[in-house]
Amino acid sequence: MKRINIVLLALAFCLTALPALAAGPKMAMEKADFDFGQIFQGEKVEHSFRFQNAGDEPLIIDRVRSSCGCTATLLSTKIIAAGDVADLKATFDSTRFSGAVVKTIYLYSNDPVQQVTELHMRGTVKQEIILTPPRLDLQNLVVGAPKEIVVRLSNRGKMPLSLSGLQTTTPELVATLSAEQVAPGSEVDISIRVTPKEGAGRLNGYVILHTSSEHVPELRLPVYGTVAPPATK
Repeated sequence: MKRINIVLLALAFCLTALPALAAGPKMAMEKADFDFGQIFQGEKVEHSFRFQNAGDEPLIIDRVRSSCGCTATLLSTKIIAAGDVADLKATFDSTRFSGAVVKTIYLYSNDPVQQVTELHMRGTVKQEIILTPPRLDLQNLVVGAPKEIVVRLSNRGKMPLSLSGLQTTTPELVATLSAEQVAPGSEVDISIRVTPKEGAGRLNGYVILHTSSEHVPELRLPVYGTVAPPATK
């Protein structure tokens, strides 16, 4: 009898020691934060966030939302059975960003305790090509009084840069390059001549330049300003 009691006690201990699934659906994210380090502007970063349903009922993902359109998401499945795993693939497009960035993804589920799970993609976006200034805001332009501006293009990358296809989107702008080849760490000038036309009121256009960069194949320099009529005598 004593031996039977010992066996029953041992069996009871083993059963209580087994890990039990949580009641209902439960979101268990493997790692909610991903640091992609340093990338060049224009590069895309992909990462898969893995999570498990640690509950005893199906986990249902209602929707996925990103903090901006620069981060696309793809869910492997919307319904995760108890104990199963799923992946959320996230892609961050760095084209419009520079410096330190943090992008947030919101995962909405039927987890009764944590209905919203936040995921983060963070890192630093370096600019391979820098325009100084990055845009031209020209106030008080006068009809009949052309204006000359110089914009500096810097190659911050590790490879030589070839420039081509310099053009503008409006006849009031004429642009020329000081050189078409830019060594790493070097600079070239973009000279822009603005000739406001009568009756325009405002100037809006772009200077467009193609590059050999894999990350930034095209540069667009916005040019805008106000145009005053010529002075009367």
